[in-house]
Amino acid sequence: MKPPASYKHRRGSIITVRTGGKSMRANLMFLMLLGAILLPMASASLSGSSAPAAEGAPLSAAETHPLIDGYSSSIQASIAFHSDLSTYGDDALDDVEQWVVFSHLLMGEPTEHLEGAYIVQLDAEDAPTTVQQWQQSGTIEAAYPLVERSMEPRWTPNDPKFNEQWHLVNTGQTGGISGEDVNITGAWNTYKGAGVVIGIVDDGLDWNHPDIFTDYDSSLDYDFCNNDGDPTPTSGNAHGTAAGGVAAATGNNGVGVTGAAPEATLVGLQLISCSTTDVREGNTLSHESQDIDIYSNSWGPSDNGETLSGPGPLMLAALEAGALQGRNGLGNIITWAAGNGLDDDDNSNYDGYANLRYTIAVTAVDHKGQQSYYAEPGANMLVASPSNGDGESITTTDIEGSGGYSSTDYTSTFGGTSSATPLVSGVIALMLEANANLTWRDVQHILVETSKKNDPNDNSWATNGAGHLVSHKYGYGVIDAGAAVAAAVDWETADEEVSVSSGTIQTNLEIPDRDEGYIEVNTTVTEAIQIENLDVIVDIPHDFRGDLSLILTSPSGHQSILSEKHDDENNDYNNWRFGSVQHWGEDSRGQWTLTVEDQGYGDTGTFEEWELILHGTQLNLDSDGDNLSDTNETDVYGTDPYDIDTDDDELNDGLEVLVYGTNPLLEDTDMDGLDDGTEVLVNGTDPLDNDTDDDLLSDGDEVYIYGTNPLVFDADGDSDGFYWFQDCNDSNPNVNPDALEVLNGIDDDCNGSWDEGFNLTDDDADGLYDFEEYHGYGTDWQNSDTDGDGLDDGNEVNLHQTNPLVKDNDSDMDGFYWFEDCDDTNASYNPGMVELLDGLDNNCNGEIDEDFIGTDADFDGLLDMEEYLTHGTNPFDPDTDGDGLLDGIELFSTNTDPLYADLDNDGDGYRWFNDCDDNNSLISPIALERWNGIDDDCDDLIDEDIDRSAYISASPQFRSLTLNATNDTLRLSLSLTLDNQSIERINPSIQWSRNNTVIGSGLSFEEQAFNCTSATSEFGRYLCDTNGTVGPEFITATLIDERGQISVRWSITYLVWNPPPPVPVVEDEPETSEDSSLMSTLESNGLLVASVVIFVIALLAFLVTRPRRPTQAVQSRFSQTPQGYTPPQFANVPSAPDFGNLPPYDPRR
Repeated sequence: MKPPASYKHRRGSIITVRTGGKSMRANLMFLMLLGAILLPMASASLSGSSAPAAEGAPLSAAETHPLIDGYSSSIQASIAFHSDLSTYGDDALDDVEQWVVFSHLLMGEPTEHLEGAYIVQLDAEDAPTTVQQWQQSGTIEAAYPLVERSMEPRWTPNDPKFNEQWHLVNTGQTGGISGEDVNITGAWNTYKGAGVVIGIVDDGLDWNHPDIFTDYDSSLDYDFCNNDGDPTPTSGNAHGTAAGGVAAATGNNGVGVTGAAPEATLVGLQLISCSTTDVREGNTLSHESQDIDIYSNSWGPSDNGETLSGPGPLMLAALEAGALQGRNGLGNIITWAAGNGLDDDDNSNYDGYANLRYTIAVTAVDHKGQQSYYAEPGANMLVASPSNGDGESITTTDIEGSGGYSSTDYTSTFGGTSSATPLVSGVIALMLEANANLTWRDVQHILVETSKKNDPNDNSWATNGAGHLVSHKYGYGVIDAGAAVAAAVDWETADEEVSVSSGTIQTNLEIPDRDEGYIEVNTTVTEAIQIENLDVIVDIPHDFRGDLSLILTSPSGHQSILSEKHDDENNDYNNWRFGSVQHWGEDSRGQWTLTVEDQGYGDTGTFEEWELILHGTQLNLDSDGDNLSDTNETDVYGTDPYDIDTDDDELNDGLEVLVYGTNPLLEDTDMDGLDDGTEVLVNGTDPLDNDTDDDLLSDGDEVYIYGTNPLVFDADGDSDGFYWFQDCNDSNPNVNPDALEVLNGIDDDCNGSWDEGFNLTDDDADGLYDFEEYHGYGTDWQNSDTDGDGLDDGNEVNLHQTNPLVKDNDSDMDGFYWFEDCDDTNASYNPGMVELLDGLDNNCNGEIDEDFIGTDADFDGLLDMEEYLTHGTNPFDPDTDGDGLLDGIELFSTNTDPLYADLDNDGDGYRWFNDCDDNNSLISPIALERWNGIDDDCDDLIDEDIDRSAYISASPQFRSLTLNATNDTLRLSLSLTLDNQSIERINPSIQWSRNNTVIGSGLSFEEQAFNCTSATSEFGRYLCDTNGTVGPEFITATLIDERGQISVRWSITYLVWNPPPPVPVVEDEPETSEDSSLMSTLESNGLLVASVVIFVIALLAFLVTRPRRPTQAVQSRFSQTPQGYTPPQFANVPSAPDFGNLPPYDPRR
């Protein structure tokens, strides 16, 4: 299975130091050739059978092979291993037509990973001979066949499924121990792997899976089996999809499962669904190495305990390049499943992929934190991770449909180190998100420092020489995501990597058979390296390598178990490289011991050579702990590297050199009589300056002779010839033991007394003793008038009780001292002045304005004191505001303010307080009231007793009218002789009524002529029904304001002509109609009929025009209506106002 792993690391340079003489590789090749010659004979003598001599181009025993010697030791060992054709089966080379050759010449197709390595096409049968000839001619240095190898995923146990994903959060749901998980949920609060790319190197990846496609990057994936860009697996190849889900299945998406890095980007790199080659593997593990951060590998050689296999030179070169150049120089992170072969006594160190220092070997623990039954041990094991092992399994993604482990899209039967590895890859993705600058070595450092000890009672735990707990079963413990991510945030990049090699150490020792002893070989390392990991390369021809036990013991005594007895009947450890991380942090210096023991019977072998390669960082030794490296102490400073304080001055050598700059070989660097340590630690003085305070006294003299502070300048401050510790005042040259005593308050002669001899003298004869003047009053004992105010000091003190130090002047020059004058700043105030009315004590007698009590100087009726103190008026001006009113009159009669003039602003003869509007001369108490909405006469009444008719005009002026009602329009109106402002203030309303019924409003009333053929109003029908003369009818206009009203009335007589409708003519049949006969008679007597008509008209005219006694006109039925009666059609019309109290109309208007 492939684990998702993408973490960035800072790149470290590698410095390789080789010791031990000739190259191990050269000696190895020599022994290999010798072995090739002697082995058949030895085999024949032992087994009775013979084998053909090996052909090909193995890494030769020549003294030099310049090209290959330029490669790393690991790659050289790999070339030696893979170029030895005896390691291949009898028919393994039958069909191999491609070989990798190493030459300084251009041959075939260059490989991508090793300069000077070429792939050549050869005939399978002739290839071994061809490359052998090339090697012998010097054309190539070595060659190995590009054999197709079958890789297989780490075995996934078929255990029952319990609760899902306990490996992320273990609550004991599967019967395990709560908390035995990767402690990841806290890290998820901040980091989920976003931006980190995990390459799943496996049998394919179902990238369309709903739990994978969300963060999948199809631009980076590849199928190296089919050479295309689609790594979708075929049915039955579900291993990579399950591993990818463990690493980075999309989380929080409402479906399926979540990976350890739920927001990391997945990339599928299909490799192991087909057979692999060194080229194919190298291409895969270097694919997009700048963009893919983590390569998760859950695959490797067989775990049957009988397979010793590792990466070819090209694959190894690709891994080295990834570590040094991948991720922009930070190095790719490569996780590798440690293997599931515990049942077959397999060891992870037999897997040349998992034991590389560039890879992180991951083993598995179950839900109780104990070793899973299949998990291989190994000194190369860095970290453990939860997987199945005790009946529980891992729930993860499966190929969609039925082509995977289950018939659904998910499986709950995944496990093995194939599951443990991608889980670690996912955690590393979180680390890289937290700190994208981590190098590949930083990631390993963090896992060593933060992984947690599991299964604490297991006897595999041991403390190495650096104090780290480490186990061959569990490495440095179960990965702790929370602790690892927290450490990653502020992790400081590891120092540059340094590598030290012992060189090839020739041993050529026969290995004793069981019970006959064992071999111990030693090498001493003098270079100081803080170890990270190491490689041990051995060449041990042996008939049954499974019998051999190899243990490496470091100078600290800690052991790396490289190989244990197991059932592997294969031959030889041929240039096999073992890896170990057991000694992380240890000091490399000292003796390293490799113990080789044959624990089986009957099979023999030879320990021919070995090499120890240490990788880590330079260790600067400081044997005495003084912060100076031993090298610098010996070569630079000449100090004793084993004595922290070479000169015994109580300052260690490091402090003297690095901090204080003193001579670590000289006890008193500045020769001032004080040891450097005493100066720094006790006195705080400068050990490089013999006079720290520059007072011309050495620090030693100040401490030991004078008892002064060597940090404080001890000088003769006043230059009077005496130091401060001899002088009682070193700031005054007049004060010293040789000075004369004077009256100055100072002990001038430093005898302990001051001003002695001046107690009873009066030098200035002012009546005060000199001592009391100086010390008591502060006056000048040599000047009788210290303040120069004309008063002797004695008189001021004893007579006037004034201050003899403050000049007592007559400041206002009025002839009185300040203590006699009540205001010595104003000459107007003194005991000789006359009292004024000003609120001041002018004559300084203690009384104010006493001469004006009870007087009225201006005769305004107000006492002077009242005017000045109370009213603020001028007591000497009877009319303060000049308005013609005495101040007293204003206060007591008009109740006005005597300080402000009371004027008649509008000139109407009335002051403002008598005038209701002093800005309008038309308004005053004597003005005539007008109809204007204003109180014109100031009597608090508006428009009282106004003749409103004088302001109203009516139209028409005649009040009695006769109107042809069916022909003429009636127009009545009123007009007001008022200005607009008066009208607005009065706001009058006008109502029109006929016979006490309201018929309109406003200044005018208009009534159109009535059409009796279609009269619509009640009044119109009334007129039309009456027909003739109607009336008189009375129309009244009533003008109303809020203070009164007036009415104007017109008497209207209506003339109505409403002819009767024509009588319809009925036409009868001529032979029977009587009317027809009448008409015939009239027609025949037309003259007679006309005469009758003319007579009738004349008669009517006479009756109408003849004089007659007046008769009452037909009374309107509106006026005859009983009181309180309302015609039905006017039931909802408001009643007319009561005008009974209106004043009579003035006919003049």
